[in-house]
Amino acid sequence: MKLTLVSTPIGNLNDVSERMRQAFESCDIVLAEDTRVFRSLLNKIEIDRPGLRVLSFNDHSQDKLDFYIEQISNSQFPILVSDAGSPIVSDPGHILVKEILARGGEVTSVPGPSAVTVALELSGFAPNPYTFFGFLPRKKGEISNKLKVASEQGNTSLFFESPHRIHSTLKQISQEFPEANICICRELTKKFEEAIHFKAQDFRDELVTAKGEFVIVIDWPKSNSSNLAASGEVAKFAQAYLDKQTPKNLAKLIGNALGRKTQDVYQELTGK
Repeated sequence: MKLTLVSTPIGNLNDVSERMRQAFESCDIVLAEDTRVFRSLLNKIEIDRPGLRVLSFNDHSQDKLDFYIEQISNSQFPILVSDAGSPIVSDPGHILVKEILARGGEVTSVPGPSAVTVALELSGFAPNPYTFFGFLPRKKGEISNKLKVASEQGNTSLFFESPHRIHSTLKQISQEFPEANICICRELTKKFEEAIHFKAQDFRDELVTAKGEFVIVIDWPKSNSSNLAASGEVAKFAQAYLDKQTPKNLAKLIGNALGRKTQDVYQELTGK
């Protein structure tokens, strides 16, 4: 049993690779996030497969994994696709991949464009390490919790967001993390692609057109409290290390650090 993951264009049909095209021409069954979107893609890139079997595999399909595993097992060249980009990133494909591997199957990939890596490239923020959180929650309190977790990690953070929520989300970020550096990427790889940079506290609605698909990239401000915590941690370990030293070794360490004679330091430490 072998499944091939095929990443699809995220907006620009010129990103269709030769390997992607070959997979679409040769596969005998497709598991697609939306069957209509996949057939539309085939039509746009002029691949005629009227008899190709295309099944829907989406967020509601995990209760029928046995059915999909059976379809894959009985196929020569099954592929998994999403509407755009990787079928694993912010899509339910990982559930299927995990199950196939657990049953001794094999998974391979035909890679392609990713909104995550494109946004990271355009942001100019530190790429290592970074964390991708997928779509933000809908409720304000849950958004706050997610942002708090991300800021405490301190990594460059990426989130997907919808056009009807982008302004309210950015207002919340500006209120809770005014010093954060923001890059908003929209319509990636398309004609009207944008990467808008600003400090969170400077956000206003007119900065960002609420149309298209969005990736929010955040460079978090360095926290003084985090630095103090780190310093306290270092001091704690240093004290624990020093407590394990004999007076003689400790005198030598201090003497070397201060440029003093070990014997003089030893006498001060021990009173001998």
